[in-house]
Formats: sequence, structure tokens, C-alpha cells
Amino acid sequence: MTGSRTIRSAFLVVVALCLGACAGLAGPRTITLSEADLARLIERHGPFEKRLLDVLDVHMDTPRVRLLVESNRLSTQLAVRTTERLGGRAYQGHIELDYGLRYDEVAQAIRITQVRVNEFQIDDLPAPRQAAINRLGGLIAEQLLDDLALYRFKPADLTSAAGLGYRPGAVTVTARGVEITLAPIAR
Repeated sequence: MTGSRTIRSAFLVVVALCLGACAGLAGPRTITLSEADLARLIERHGPFEKRLLDVLDVHMDTPRVRLLVESNRLSTQLAVRTTERLGGRAYQGHIELDYGLRYDEVAQAIRITQVRVNEFQIDDLPAPRQAAINRLGGLIAEQLLDDLALYRFKPADLTSAAGLGYRPGAVTVTARGVEITLAPIAR
């Protein structure tokens, strides 16, 4: 049995060396994350909670992600629950935002960037309070989500990719999902 393991290990080393030698010829490779994959990554960071002006607790969870291919961005809708700290009244609603993604080489992570709130709606909230909440919606989203490390590469994965002559590069939203380009390392 150890003989077959040795042969298999030697074969894998030869394949890895061949791939590494051909990396410059093979061109870029991509890793694709689907909408469901992205929702799971966002959900792992949540639930998102924030206290506003010491009067309102905000809780956001249950992300639904859409690809915005034409603008190279993502849209995410989160369920929102708020509770007034003084009266204890609870409200529900949603927030919808869009944002870009970028690779942060120093942190070895895919980060959310340029968060914009498109809608922040709390059901059954009186109109004057709704207007105030809408103004705060952008601040909440920016504080909680802007520059969030959505995914961190494992050092071993980056070492393996580098050994094959690749490194992460551009992050692009396509019809298939978010594609992370693994570009050949210039040698």
C-alpha cells in the first residue's frame, strides 16, 4: 500500500510541477462564487447589530444576494428588526444596498467596498421616524459592512497557488457569479 501512495504522491508532484511550468502559457484561471455562496459568506459575518443614538437597537440578518453584472457590483437585501430601548416597541423591515468587491493583497482577503444604501424601510414606523431612520441607514451600512473582509484566503491555499505560479487578482461580477481571477505570477 505504501508503494502505491508513493507513486500517487510522485504523480501529484509531477503534475504540480508541469502546471507550474505551464502557468505562464495557460493564462489566468478563475474561482467562481455563486449568489448562494456569497449569501453564506455574508451570513457567516452576521447577524449585524448596531445601537443608534442609544435609543434604537438594529439587528440585520438573512441576506439575499443579487448579481449586478452591468455595474460590476452586488446587491444585498437584509431583514431588519429594530427595538426602541425606552418603550420596547419592535419593528421589522429591510435594507437593500449595493457594493463592489476588491482583493486586498495585504490582508489576503476579498473585501466589500463602496457600500450604497438603496432602500431602508421599517414597516409600520411613523413617517417622521422613518425619515430619520432613512438618513441613518447609510451610516449603519457603511459602519457595519464597508471594508468588511467577506472571505480570507488560507495561507496554505495562497502558498499552493503561488507554487503553481498563480496569485489572486481581479474580482469581477459576471452572470455566473463573482469571479476571482488567479493571474499568472510574472517571473
